[in-house]
Amino acid sequence: MDINEIRALDHEKKKRIGILMGILCALYWGVWYVPGYAIYVSPLVADVYPNMVNAGMSDDVAGILQAVFLTAVNAVACALLLFIWNAGLGKTRELKRTLVQVKSVTKYYILAGICGACAVSGTYIAALFLSPGFAAIAGLLYPIIGTIMSVLYLKQKVTKRAYLAVVVLLAGGITLYSGSILAGGTESANPLLGCIGGLMAAVGWGFEGVVAGKALDLTEPDIGLHLRFIFEGIFWVIVLLIVACTGLPIFATMGWLFDPTTFLMVLLIGFSFAWCYVTWYKSFPMIGVARGQAIGSLYAACGVIFLSIFLGPEAALGYTEDTMMLIVGSTIAGLLICLVGSFLLATENAEDVASLREAS
Repeated sequence: MDINEIRALDHEKKKRIGILMGILCALYWGVWYVPGYAIYVSPLVADVYPNMVNAGMSDDVAGILQAVFLTAVNAVACALLLFIWNAGLGKTRELKRTLVQVKSVTKYYILAGICGACAVSGTYIAALFLSPGFAAIAGLLYPIIGTIMSVLYLKQKVTKRAYLAVVVLLAGGITLYSGSILAGGTESANPLLGCIGGLMAAVGWGFEGVVAGKALDLTEPDIGLHLRFIFEGIFWVIVLLIVACTGLPIFATMGWLFDPTTFLMVLLIGFSFAWCYVTWYKSFPMIGVARGQAIGSLYAACGVIFLSIFLGPEAALGYTEDTMMLIVGSTIAGLLICLVGSFLLATENAEDVASLREAS
């Protein structure tokens, strides 16, 4: 569906499709945390850490480089899979036409790629230095940042009900992880780096939504998100090449990419994150950046659920026998609060959802 077809839809259809895209985004995003965390046991990623330590790096720097390496793998995998996706849709010519429009469109996707690079590397740092559950929840501030910037920069309208829904979703996310914080169940050699990673995720995704929202007024979502991943992939390849030029063996584990199990995990990471972005970007023209981000923030709840299913609740939530009641209780309460926030957005009047821009 191109931008002209989106504009031709009536308000009610835009609302329904936009909400559906936001929910699908949350589901794909939540699933992404499972292979995204499981791949840490693969030599492709796991061996990066000892290689960096043996090369003279400190534990913290080695961990950060490990997260950066995995972020680069994630970006390149998404860019390649989205090329197949757009080729299947017959949009490769549109990709070329959009790419050369640097001043009007492409510059925004370059910025979106940089913001996304900050966010994804931040969430991997948070997962490494704290826990996958914290990484899934830490970015929940991003709808607040996205809402503020969409009003100030994009001049998009946000109703009181939508503001309330964003606050409720944020409260739900905080509640989800409050049990672990109160119980002191998070063990990390450097929790500060984990918190910084979470903040990077929130700020990066918040600003990316706003920048992408600006560009999506002029181009198709499928083309836009592909450009975003192309530019993020280029950014990380340049970063890794610079690291390699310093003599660090950052590419020493690349041979493991051809291991069937590792390749499958990379494929799952690429598919889940690429589809997450397809639906995320499609929701913005339908219901606005603030609402799209708010519904997408259900990813935190979905992430906790999927991590608990595939890794086990103890590994996903990080509880012990003594702290199980507190942590599991706060998780269930947080999920219920998140559902209330989503209900507030889903039942918002279609005319209000359609009023995306103030009259100039």
